[in-house]
Amino acid sequence: MPTRARHVRRFLQGSDAAAALLAEIERRDALLSRVRALLPASVARHCTQASLDEGLLTLVCDSPAWVDRLRFLSPQFLPALAAAGDAVTDCRVRAQPTPALPALAPTPRAGDAPEAPTTRQAAQTLEHTAAALGDTPLAGSLRRLAETLRRAPRADAAG
Repeated sequence: MPTRARHVRRFLQGSDAAAALLAEIERRDALLSRVRALLPASVARHCTQASLDEGLLTLVCDSPAWVDRLRFLSPQFLPALAAAGDAVTDCRVRAQPTPALPALAPTPRAGDAPEAPTTRQAAQTLEHTAAALGDTPLAGSLRRLAETLRRAPRADAAG
């Protein structure tokens, strides 16, 4: 007789370290929910993370464009958080943009043979990834690889 499936959370709670991480994640999610409830909806959806450490509330937003807006609003919502029991004395706002991904090809329909990506598409994907990484050694390597793919004889051009 098969055993009943258990949620992965039950296994993670068996480890003290994993249980502490789960508790911290839940605490930060609850704080983020309280902060978002105090923000205008147009701003709240851009606030992606919140943490509170020794009175310093750190907010992370998905774009640098929202950093100043959150800083501007902080004097309005910090007292409300403090009144709700959060020991907040100051606020720091950071941006952590999510890298933009290249447009995905349409999902093939059932029965369609999957298409292999072309060399040109692979080079574009490598360059896009390198751009998201900024000026790092890995980005430089990806750019060189993309250039090598562009110079290689194109199998996708034959036919």
